[in-house]
Amino acid sequence: MIRPLLPARIPYFLAVGETLSFRKAAEQLGIAQPALSRSIRDLERHLGFALFERSTRRVALTPAGEVLYRESANAMQRLARATMHAERVAQGLSGTVSVGYSTFAATGPMSDIIIEFRKHHPQAQVGLRLLASSEQAAAFDEGTLDLGFMMSNVVVPPQQTLPISRERLVALVPASHAWAANRAISLRTLSTSPLVIGSTRRWRGFRALIDELVTDRGFSLTIAEEADDVPVLLQLVRSGFGCTILDASFIPTLPPGIVSLEIADATATLDISLVWREDHLSPLAARFIDVAKRFMASRQEQPRRRTRQSRK
Repeated sequence: MIRPLLPARIPYFLAVGETLSFRKAAEQLGIAQPALSRSIRDLERHLGFALFERSTRRVALTPAGEVLYRESANAMQRLARATMHAERVAQGLSGTVSVGYSTFAATGPMSDIIIEFRKHHPQAQVGLRLLASSEQAAAFDEGTLDLGFMMSNVVVPPQQTLPISRERLVALVPASHAWAANRAISLRTLSTSPLVIGSTRRWRGFRALIDELVTDRGFSLTIAEEADDVPVLLQLVRSGFGCTILDASFIPTLPPGIVSLEIADATATLDISLVWREDHLSPLAARFIDVAKRFMASRQEQPRRRTRQSRK
């Protein structure tokens, strides 16, 4: 019959096994030697076999005692490491934080915030998940996401937000289009041309933003094609299937054959926020938010510093 160990006796056994002296072990443990001897006898009685060979001259581990000492010492080391790891996780110093991000967030300061977080918390991992803003909102409700970089217009209570970026909207047209020579275009003029745009399934937040923008002016857009991702969307524009609307952060990465135009009367902007739920916030996620807040504060302070320096 296999008997479970008595956990309280294991440190006593390990001390005697290390020193091979009941006197030295008792001094190391800060207990009386008779009490230590009784504990070891109780452990041996409980297990049903001897752990030590005792004589007036020496104390030695039995073969069974050597096995138990070796395995117990390894187990205690693993337990100590596990305890340290658990403590770091509890303090938000280790572990993995699950972070969602939308296509629009990827071109903003998100990566800089993640790098800053890893710099301050090198033992932590960031698990990135590419999800549409609407998918992130659902993941928060399911409890499968710690944080999300998503479109601000999709956020609903009880989600909390930290504004990350604000980008103006621009029109993208084929280089061969008659409008390509212009610097700007109006929404009404843009509505006269077929558009290729993100699908309602994946781009729900962006479509809601655009629909509200044109509906307020009393007209609608003509959708010629839909796509789930930006590379396909740009390929459709370059091939002449239609024009599109994106935010200005994509301009530096546009492929040849596409021209960007300002939308003169576009009052709405595409805003990205870091989003979380207070009722589903791990210590590590809280530290990520703190890093993001400090990063954004320093980012906002830089233009003010440059302004003050230019006035001197």
